[in-house]
Amino acid sequence: MEIAHQVHFIPLPSPTYIPVPGPNVYLVIGQVGALIDAGYKDAEQVKVRLDYLKGLGDLRLAYIIITHAHADHLGGVDKIRRETGAKVVAHPKDIAKANKALSIPVDEVVEDGARLRLGGLELEIVHTPGHSPGHICIYLGEGGILFSGDTVLGTGTTAIPPPPSGDMAQYLNSLHRLLTYPMQLMCPGHGPLIRVPHRKLEELIKHRIEREQQILACLGQGKRTVKELLAEIYPELHSRLKTAAQGQILAHLAKLEKEGRVMMVSRGPGEGEYIVR
Repeated sequence: MEIAHQVHFIPLPSPTYIPVPGPNVYLVIGQVGALIDAGYKDAEQVKVRLDYLKGLGDLRLAYIIITHAHADHLGGVDKIRRETGAKVVAHPKDIAKANKALSIPVDEVVEDGARLRLGGLELEIVHTPGHSPGHICIYLGEGGILFSGDTVLGTGTTAIPPPPSGDMAQYLNSLHRLLTYPMQLMCPGHGPLIRVPHRKLEELIKHRIEREQQILACLGQGKRTVKELLAEIYPELHSRLKTAAQGQILAHLAKLEKEGRVMMVSRGPGEGEYIVR
């Protein structure tokens, strides 16, 4: 379906994550096309994407842009590249992981500020580390549209793993940076379209600051381990989400430790003990 001028959303039959739905795939059409992410690799989903492209007639797909090298966003790349001849694009900090996941290496490496031209349209690459080191968003100035990958989700909040896989401080910097872009529409990697992008960004920043304050308060009350923090902060969490929630807490602790606001006082099996400095 066309969700904005020259921007299409390709709905996919996909499993649902808890608490957000499966990955979104977008297509930007100028004189040539650019696919933003490629979803899972299973045959049914790849066929949906290829059938959609074929239904657009003689459109030439020039690029498949990977927002980040996670399986739900790049799984379908190999088959689509073979069928269309499109170049696969990724940021260098996610290249090693992407190349490992793909049968053929990435074709084009893009840094922050790079521009991909689609004829009459131009896409700007915006490096937004946090969810992964090489995560990128893609900005379409015409219409003020941002494809946010997993930096911003349409439902819920993004999982930020601790370093080296993720970085909470970088994530907050990325959110603040996106606030500077004029936007009318944000197209997230999961969930519904975001019609008021700047308000969503402000809500996410506020949420992360509140979570950080909550962790500091818990530490001040003598809850020193990640297990104790998890029980206090997420008392009714679904069991499938506990590992991700632990990662969030560790990511916040890593940020706070780097800032000199908390300190690890002992290291135990699988986790340490922390105090407020």
